[in-house]
Amino acid sequence: MVLGRVFGTALVIGAGVLAVTAIVAAPTILRTARPWVREGLKRGMSFYEEARAAAAEFAEDVEDLVAEVKSDLSTERAAQQPAEAKLAQNDAP
Repeated sequence: MVLGRVFGTALVIGAGVLAVTAIVAAPTILRTARPWVREGLKRGMSFYEEARAAAAEFAEDVEDLVAEVKSDLSTERAAQQPAEAKLAQNDAP
């Protein structure tokens, strides 16, 4: 029972020391880490812009492909209609 109380007290004191140290050291850590954070953000934004451009290009390619397929289908249907009309005239008595 006493051991649990000592452990709990030590844990609370350790957490307090850690919190105070973090508050005191935060400005120094942030000043030191700022260039790294900026570089990371630059790379992330650059990657985002490149990915966005690639996605737009891909979407445009897909739209072009769909338009080509629609054109091919309409051409094939137009070619089949006169042939079907001729067959219908030949089959008529």
